[in-house]
Order: sequence, then structure tokens, then C-alpha cells
Amino acid sequence: MAAVIRPETGLRKSMRFTWHFIQMYIVMGAGMAALAIGLGLLGYGNLGKRLPEFYALFMAISMVIPMAAWMRFRMGHGWSRTTEMSAAMIIPTGVLVVICSVGILPHAAALAWSMPLMTVAMLGDMGYRWRDYAQHQHGVVTVSVRTEHAVGAIMRGRLES
Repeated sequence: MAAVIRPETGLRKSMRFTWHFIQMYIVMGAGMAALAIGLGLLGYGNLGKRLPEFYALFMAISMVIPMAAWMRFRMGHGWSRTTEMSAAMIIPTGVLVVICSVGILPHAAALAWSMPLMTVAMLGDMGYRWRDYAQHQHGVVTVSVRTEHAVGAIMRGRLES
């Protein structure tokens, strides 16, 4: 059995990278919507105006949990990449909340700037791990007998060009 290998072009990798980011953003939006609906049903619909720093942290957590689950179980990322991406989302928000809480920036800035900073941090992490986010599969590698033979020959230095 021979494996069919399509050449990986820069455009294909860029599209895969972009689709990966869009999927994470959709899942994050679902988490944010669930938070807004839940708080509204509980009578805390204006929490963002009353306690913007707390709401920014709560919102970040509500986006991290579904995004991490999606990355881990749907996209097949390992725990290290999932934890890295979660940290890329939480750390900027945490720093921003501290800056706003001590009065360096207005309280409303915590909510206004948390999502843009989170997006930049996510894209930075994804760019740093380009190969992990631009490849087709993350956790599963399918190898045919023929490929195993070729890899074994390469490892032994016997494959001729």
C-alpha cells in the first residue's frame, strides 16, 4: 500500500493555521455567550459595568475552559500546547486587571482591552508554535508498512537518493 502525500504549500499551511484560530475563537465565543446568558438569568447582567475587573477575569475563564476542551479533545493537542494557549489567554487579562485595580488605567479598560490583548497573545503563541498549528493532525500519525521501511532505512543511513 502506497501513501499519497500532498505537497504542503505555504498557502495551505496558512489556511490551516487561520482555520485553527477561527475554530478556537468560535468556541471561546460560545463560552462567553454561555456566561452572559447565565449571568443574565441570575440577575447579574450588569456585572461588567459594576465590577469590570472581576467580570474580565470571569469572562476569560469562561472562554478558556471550552477552548481548552476543544483543543485537547477535538483538535488533538497535547496538554502542553493546551496549557500554553490557556496561559496566553489568562496572563494578559490578569496583568491588565492588576493594572486597572491599582488605578494605573481606568477600571473599564480591564474589560475593553482584555479581548484584544488575549487575541494578540494567542496569535503570538500560535506563531511561535507555527508547525503545531499549521499542520493537519496533532496527535495521530498514520504510518504504512512502506513508510516504516523507508524511515528505518533513513535511520540506518542506507537509503539512497
